[in-house]
Amino acid sequence: MSYVGIPPWLNEMCNSIYFSTCIMHQDAKKNDLDHFCIDCRRSLCSNCLSAHMHHNYVKIRRYVYNDVINRQDLCNLFNCSGIQSYHTNGAKVLFLKPRTHQHHQQQKLSNLKERRCTICNRTLQNNSLYCSVACKVSLVYNFFWQIYIYIYLHVKRRKLRRKAAPLRAPMF
Repeated sequence: MSYVGIPPWLNEMCNSIYFSTCIMHQDAKKNDLDHFCIDCRRSLCSNCLSAHMHHNYVKIRRYVYNDVINRQDLCNLFNCSGIQSYHTNGAKVLFLKPRTHQHHQQQKLSNLKERRCTICNRTLQNNSLYCSVACKVSLVYNFFWQIYIYIYLHVKRRKLRRKAAPLRAPMF
């Protein structure tokens, strides 16, 4: 199922913390938080999955010390067009959060023709508009919020007319 706007769980998925120890299974093996339950809107470890067997969830992976998600998994749930994808282990992945800028000097001297993320200004490799899922979510969220404010502030409300007969000027 695809969404035109932002699914309610997507912002929480981008802001969740992954690959830390699960509070419920501290002594168990494989207790890293590496899944996200869409129905419960929280991160899960492999041991928590049995309790969420009938829920929708996605697996979060690590790539270059960053949280990523398989592009195909997210495309089934959200419109991923315009997000920069990377290849890892034969699969296309998307970064959940923007990567940090490490080369400030090189970015200032870079070519002006390079494609850049519309939110964080990070250099992109192909014709993408966003470097991560979080950048696209923030742009779409801000766009819908701006439309809402514009409509609320600028749409003129109809004036209520008086239902009585119009008053006439006295004749002298």
